[in-house]
Amino acid sequence: NEENFISECVNSMINQTYENKEIIVVNDGSDDGTKDILNKNFANNSLVKIIHLEKNVGKKRAIAEALRVANGEFFAFTDSDSIWKENAIECVMAIFENDSTVGAISGHCNVQNADDNTLTRMQDSWYEKQYRVRKGFESIFGSVSCVSGPLACYRRSAIYNYIPAWENDTFLGSDFKFATDRVMTGFVLGGGIIGSGIKENHKDNHFVTSEDHPCNNWKVVYSRSARAWTRVPDTLSTVLKQKIRWNKSFIRNLFHTGKFYWRSSFFSALYYYFHVLYVFALPSSILAAAGFLIYNGQYENFGLFIAALIGISVSISYLSHAIFRSEWFHNPTSGAVLALVTPWLIFYSILTIRNKTWIRDGGNS
Repeated sequence: NEENFISECVNSMINQTYENKEIIVVNDGSDDGTKDILNKNFANNSLVKIIHLEKNVGKKRAIAEALRVANGEFFAFTDSDSIWKENAIECVMAIFENDSTVGAISGHCNVQNADDNTLTRMQDSWYEKQYRVRKGFESIFGSVSCVSGPLACYRRSAIYNYIPAWENDTFLGSDFKFATDRVMTGFVLGGGIIGSGIKENHKDNHFVTSEDHPCNNWKVVYSRSARAWTRVPDTLSTVLKQKIRWNKSFIRNLFHTGKFYWRSSFFSALYYYFHVLYVFALPSSILAAAGFLIYNGQYENFGLFIAALIGISVSISYLSHAIFRSEWFHNPTSGAVLALVTPWLIFYSILTIRNKTWIRDGGNS
């Protein structure tokens, strides 16, 4: 259901400077005007193949439908609310063609609707930091832990045999709709460890019987030059819903990539598991400290404690903008509030992880 943005998305792929391409658009059972728009604007374009699914099957199974008919040796996925810079795929292919050990590449992403309000501007800064700092650091060691949806690129041989495990991913005994990008990245990073078991479990599946690729641990890197933009939630409620979905993906991935990521380079593994510890320890330590102060009647110290947390968040917000997005004015107070609110969502996400309803959270959608 992306009638407002789907044409812009597909056109950004058609306009890629890299010429040796085919474009496959899967309409995953939309009930708005998406189908009519695709037929009207792209049905006669020889570059574009459109697949209309009668009912909604979810992102992973929709992509699997495209992969069943894709001819390329390299795949580039995007989300229907995202667009690519004209030379994005050219930048990606330069990396693939010059390093045969790279199995996946995450492009760089900013916020397309960043000018909408303070929340969207704040998310644009967050995206900038996550890509440039986190993915940039992991990329040094060839171990980017999540190739994100707006521009997610893979070598065919690195993922093809694992598609049945990906599209039928289960967690806690039921189908798991989230963790799409994280789980796929895990297959690339750990194919040499878990690949043979996956192929054996799905030995009668088309993705295994039609092609047989070696089970390797591939490098996963990040390219700042391969740029994309995506639309983000523009209200607090939709931001929080998105964070909850991301948290559930994070939790599920601890039982996937987390089981073998320790075999990566020392520094990238240290960063990965320290981040896991931080996600759970931060809200827990804040709760413990606040509870201790209140229990002992130290209300003045409790107020100073909260003020210090806000002050630290404000300072970090100012510093991050000075480094990454200095051309934009940013209200650090809202950033501080969000920084204090969102960590607690990890506990709510754990409690509701069996609820896997995909709530739409895109900007203006």
